[in-house]
Amino acid sequence: MTAADTAGKSMSAPEVQKGKGDRINPLRISRDFTILLLSLAVIGLGFGILGPIMPRLAEDRLHMSASFMGLAYALFAVSMVIFMIPAGYWADKIGRKQMIVAGVLIFSLTTLLMAFITDAYQFAVLRFLEGLGAALATPAAFALTADIVPESKRGVAMGAEGTAELLGAMGGPGLGGILASEFGLNSPFYFAAILAFVCALLTLQIRAPKIVLSEKKPSMFSMFQSWKRNASHNRSLYAVTVRGTVMGVVQGLWNLGLLLYWDDELGLDTAQIGIALSVGMLAMMLGTIPAGAIADKIGRRPNMIIGGIIMAFGLSLNLVVTDFWQVVLIVVISDIGGSISNPAVGAMLADIMLEEERGRVVGAYHMFQGTGNIVGFVMLGFLYEAISPEAPIILCTAMLAIATGIIAVYVAETRKPQPTTSKASVEPVRPDHGEH
Repeated sequence: MTAADTAGKSMSAPEVQKGKGDRINPLRISRDFTILLLSLAVIGLGFGILGPIMPRLAEDRLHMSASFMGLAYALFAVSMVIFMIPAGYWADKIGRKQMIVAGVLIFSLTTLLMAFITDAYQFAVLRFLEGLGAALATPAAFALTADIVPESKRGVAMGAEGTAELLGAMGGPGLGGILASEFGLNSPFYFAAILAFVCALLTLQIRAPKIVLSEKKPSMFSMFQSWKRNASHNRSLYAVTVRGTVMGVVQGLWNLGLLLYWDDELGLDTAQIGIALSVGMLAMMLGTIPAGAIADKIGRRPNMIIGGIIMAFGLSLNLVVTDFWQVVLIVVISDIGGSISNPAVGAMLADIMLEEERGRVVGAYHMFQGTGNIVGFVMLGFLYEAISPEAPIILCTAMLAIATGIIAVYVAETRKPQPTTSKASVEPVRPDHGEH
C-alpha cells in the first residue's frame, strides 16, 4: 500500500454513523482545549522566567565554567531523549492528562530546589530531572490535543498551542529579570514553581477521553514498534520523521551556532541578539494560528513545503548579512517559515497516528528530534571551530532544503476533504466518559 493509497485514511478515532444528536459538543471541546492552552501558556511563562536567571545562577553563585555549564544544559536533552521511551507508553497506558500533570509537578519541584542548591553537580542533577519532566509531558500534551480536537480543526489547534507557549515565553524573561532585581535571585524560582503547580491544577480539570489499548500485553519498550506499525500504514510518517530529525539539528544551530556567529562575525551585543530573537518570536506567534487555519482549509502538505522553503531561505541569508537590522529581517523571515510549517506538521502527525498509540509514536518522533538536537550541538560546534563559522549555516541550509524536498516528493496529503452540506458536516462523536 502506498502513501497515496492511505493518505485519505486517518488513523485517528474511527468514523461512526452520524445521525440526529450525534453532533459533537463544541462547548466541551472549547472548554477542555482552552484549559490546555492556558496550562501551556502558564508553563511557558515559567520556563521564560528562568531563561535569563539560570546562567546567572550557574556563573555567579555556583561558579561554573562555560564547558561544565554546556554539559549541564545538554543533560536536559539527553534525559529527555532517554525518558521518551517509557513516557510515550505511559501516556497511552496510564493517560495523557496524568502524564502532563506528573511532568509539570517534576518541573515545579526541580525549579523550587534550584533556589537551594550549592554546587554545580546539584545543578546538573536537577537539569537531568527537568528533562524527565519534559519527556513525560511532551508526548502526552500532543496526544491529548489530538484526542480532544476534531480532525478538521487540528491545524488551528496546533497553531494555538504554539501561540500560547510563545506568549508565555515572551513575557517570562522580562518578569524574571524584574523579580530577580527587586526580590533577589531566588524569587524567580519560587514564582516559576508556583506557576507550574497552578498549571498542574488546571490540567486536572480537563475531561480527557479514555483510551483503550487493543494490545493485550503492550510493552514499555514498544515505542519503535508502534512507530514502525504506523509508518507501515502511512509511509508519510517516515518522511515527516526525517524532517523532524533535521529540525533537531537546525535547532542546535539556532540555539548555539547562530548566536556565536552573530556575536563573533557581526559584532552584535547581547541586547541586539535578544531583540532580534524577540521580534522573530513575535512574528511566529502572530502567524501560527492563521497558518493552522490555512492547513485545515487547503491541506497540511503545502504549508510544510512552503514553510520549509522560507526557513531554508532565511537561514541561508545569514551568509550575506552585515548589520543588526538585516539580522532582525532574516530572523523574522525564518520564524515566519516556522509559523507556516509547524502547525501543519503537528496536524499531519495527528492525522496519521492510531489514536491508541499516539503517545508512543509522538514519543518516538520527539526522540528522533531530540537526538538530532544533541548531534547538532556537538557537530555544529566542531564545524564552527574546525572549519569555519559559516560551515554550520551552509550544512543546515542544505539539510533543511533536502528535508523539504523529501516532504514534497514522498508525503501525501492527509487532510480529508470536508463535506459541503451542513447537515453532513458533523464531527465524529466523542464519548462523554472521560478520565478522572
